[in-house]
Amino acid sequence: MPRFYPLARGFTVTSGFGYRTDPYPGTHWGTDFGRDGGSGGLPVFACQGGTVVMVGPASGFGQWVVVDHPTADGSGTTVYGHVIPEVRQGQRVEAGQRIARINPDSNTNGGVAPHLHLELHRSVWSQPGPDRLDPLPWLSGATYPGETPTTEPTQGESVTQFGIDVSNHQRNFDFARARAEGFTFATHKITEGTWRDPYWPRAREQMAQHFRDRWGGYVFCKVGTNPDAEADATLAHAGGTDFPLQIDYEDLDRNGNIGDLLARVNALQARGFRLLPIYLPRWYWQGRMGAPDLSGLPVPIWNSDYVNGGGFASQLYPGDNYKGWAPIGGKDVAILQFSESASVAGQQIDVNAYRGTELHLAALFAGIPNLEEALMSKADEELGKKFPSRSKYRKDNEPVDTLAGFVLNIDARIHEEHVEREAVKGVGWAVDLVKREAAKGDAGAKATLAQIGSK
Repeated sequence: MPRFYPLARGFTVTSGFGYRTDPYPGTHWGTDFGRDGGSGGLPVFACQGGTVVMVGPASGFGQWVVVDHPTADGSGTTVYGHVIPEVRQGQRVEAGQRIARINPDSNTNGGVAPHLHLELHRSVWSQPGPDRLDPLPWLSGATYPGETPTTEPTQGESVTQFGIDVSNHQRNFDFARARAEGFTFATHKITEGTWRDPYWPRAREQMAQHFRDRWGGYVFCKVGTNPDAEADATLAHAGGTDFPLQIDYEDLDRNGNIGDLLARVNALQARGFRLLPIYLPRWYWQGRMGAPDLSGLPVPIWNSDYVNGGGFASQLYPGDNYKGWAPIGGKDVAILQFSESASVAGQQIDVNAYRGTELHLAALFAGIPNLEEALMSKADEELGKKFPSRSKYRKDNEPVDTLAGFVLNIDARIHEEHVEREAVKGVGWAVDLVKREAAKGDAGAKATLAQIGSK
């Protein structure tokens, strides 16, 4: 199972597990982590997946977060002390997900210099004693938050991940910090109508560096702009079509319609862009487009349905059963934007959730909106290929059989060989009989044997 260090790369261990004399003599039942230059405010990440069983005020810590890890996630319990929690009790968290930040205030963090105190308990939370283990050997080989797991998540396992979308409003946004805070996908505005976002070229470079193949750009459509002119401007500013593109269809100044949306889809696809889910808020589809049937769109929907307040994405996320996930116009919602004021990399920005498997998320950003259909199409293509028959009874060897027909042909060839072997056995038995009869003096048998010999 994936296992992560509780802080991003660059931390130091300020106090180890076991007996110590300074600054507090006695057994230290955890390991302390910090960073040179100060630790206050550093994000804290779950070492394994599990459920938050305790969160909030805790004696000696100021506040803590306690995560129970079921067997499927690696087992045990981890404790994160001297922190400001960013999760709620009962919440499911994934390995490497941001769950807290180090409390910078000694007056409220238990009276110590800001740092993270990490404990590892053998099974459930336990009092100091033999069921508390040294976290460092357990973390050996762990992945740093924001980096590729040493052990990849099971591709068939459903997960909930968070992503961001930003624009010129965030200026030179810190994508590296957002990735370190646990966000796994990102998009940035390229154009709005024919206007070109000046921060896109830098964003493209930064996203490619920190988000690998989970990033893209988006065009904010202006209904009054000609679809071809809009697509031309996007292509000219994009710097290539080697990334997926999101269509953002929510022009506040004008009503939209399904014909106009499809025209923009076609114009962008004609220029070589592969599409991410289309950002189409339910309120705009219903109130400004007349709630049309969306089944003709080539990709699913990216909906927005905001919760109130600000804070961290993990705190704000309303859950996998939230109403914003309901289908729109006959199309599934693949990604949900659930806040426009979440705290990410020191700014208040839009955050999104994806729920599903790693394989399906990779397929979305590869421009494959329906993985199952794509696989079936490929299977049909392979099964429909024609192969030459190997039967010696055919007049030629032209490729006429499909794979299924070729398999049937193999079966027929095996049957042919069986018949031939049995026929040869029959001939041999008949010749032996003629020889025996000829040896007895049978004139007919002798004549037959002579005839066989002549052939």
